[in-house]
Amino acid sequence: MSRVFEFLEVAKSYFLENWYSSKTLYGALFVYGVYKVVYHTFFDQLRDVPGDWISKFTAYKFRSATFSGETTRYLQGLHKKYGPVVRIGPNKVSDAKTSDFKKVMASYRFSKSASYDGFALVDPSIFSTREENFNRERRRQIGPAFSQAGLDSVENLLESICIDSSIKKLDQITDDGNGSGYINYFKHFQNVTADVIGELAFGNSFNATENGGHEITDWVNETMKVSELFSSFPILRKFRYVLPGFTTKDSNLRQFCIESIKKRRDLIKSGKFDQNRIDILQMVLSAENSKTKQPLNSNELVAEMVTMLIAGIDTTSISMSWLVAFIMLYPKVHKKVVDEIRTNFPRKEDRITYKEAKEKLPYFIATVYEVLRIRGSVGFALSRQVPKSGVHLSGYDIPQGTDVLMFIAGAHEDTQVWENPKAFIPERFLGPNAESLKKDIVAFSSGIRVCPGKNLAWMEISMTVGNILKDFDISFPPDSKLGPKVLDPERNNEPKLPADITFGTRPPEFPERDCNIIITKHIF
Repeated sequence: MSRVFEFLEVAKSYFLENWYSSKTLYGALFVYGVYKVVYHTFFDQLRDVPGDWISKFTAYKFRSATFSGETTRYLQGLHKKYGPVVRIGPNKVSDAKTSDFKKVMASYRFSKSASYDGFALVDPSIFSTREENFNRERRRQIGPAFSQAGLDSVENLLESICIDSSIKKLDQITDDGNGSGYINYFKHFQNVTADVIGELAFGNSFNATENGGHEITDWVNETMKVSELFSSFPILRKFRYVLPGFTTKDSNLRQFCIESIKKRRDLIKSGKFDQNRIDILQMVLSAENSKTKQPLNSNELVAEMVTMLIAGIDTTSISMSWLVAFIMLYPKVHKKVVDEIRTNFPRKEDRITYKEAKEKLPYFIATVYEVLRIRGSVGFALSRQVPKSGVHLSGYDIPQGTDVLMFIAGAHEDTQVWENPKAFIPERFLGPNAESLKKDIVAFSSGIRVCPGKNLAWMEISMTVGNILKDFDISFPPDSKLGPKVLDPERNNEPKLPADITFGTRPPEFPERDCNIIITKHIF
């Protein structure tokens, strides 16, 4: 044994002396450093794009911001300092220009970047896929459920949840409190959207609104965080099963989908399934993989259903939460919205649908647009890969293979489009340029990859929030740390908003603290 140790010691000494002497090591580092400086000074095709000096060598600062949930603020800070196009890594740039956003998102030439692979928690889905044909196929298979015609066919179902179930729950709370009560609107909206997607995707409500919650919402929230981390740090995917606690909620969500698919297949096999009931699960079960000419396999089915749950519950409930937050923080807007609603719908039995909201509530709709602009539910940037031809964006030639991150929050602060972008001004969507400005809202993306659930989101928002404001007065509780008079210097002394955090979506960071309100029954 002693000879073995002697041999190892000799080998170690030889290795260090001949290969890793200090001179050799420092010399190699010096040569590498000179090479990198020369390359980035004279040859790097992104050398003219402004940004922090370290971003030429590493995307560490961007990844660090992603890991801590600070993506939105990090990118906003860079664009404020450097302009509409900013370098954030050796091969990454962020773009906050509305015209560039539309240019890049207008065609499949700019494919999704490799970071989207991190969102494929099972197999690629309609959201995570980077393949044009795959995306087209899924949109053809699932798209009819989200078309306006498809949604019109289930409008009564949506009303039963967004209006009836929601108002019934709030009536119960206020009845128990002699006309007033406390609610957490973030939680309430998640329950409503969970019930909606439960019906539309699986044919069954989770009854989250009635019961005051369901574990599915917790699974969705955690899975969204995991997906964003996998997207930014692909190596974490390799350890997901070694450290199962890291993705417990993700596993629960997948298992729920697996069990739901099995139950549906059993119902079909036994002849007990109502063939007249067409939901998203039935659509994907009936779909065919164009490559294999076979029905979608289990992983493909689970991938799509997990995507439906995340998109259906998370994003819309966040948008509704920000809408209520803004309305409460701006008393004049609050009064205008409520007066408009109650003037046009003066009776308790009146029901506000999306169609009626568009026709009779222009100020309410304008307020929704302005909230989507300032605090859209998506906080991260949509990453696309520049094609062989390269692209010219806001004065910079961006070469092939570069990842361009189309920054939604940045585009919504583009001063060439938005006057006084930091200010909350719903009236901007009522003026002569209103229709043009509405087209510059990219909260649902734009072009060929626009969010399929856009129409559904608008229906849910209009029905749920509109009818709550019709039937209830809302106010801050006495112990709230927020209010119209609590101003934020970083927002030009506009009212301070609830703190937010970005893990893909951009919800309030502390909803259990910042999203509590008092609701009081309105006397008709």
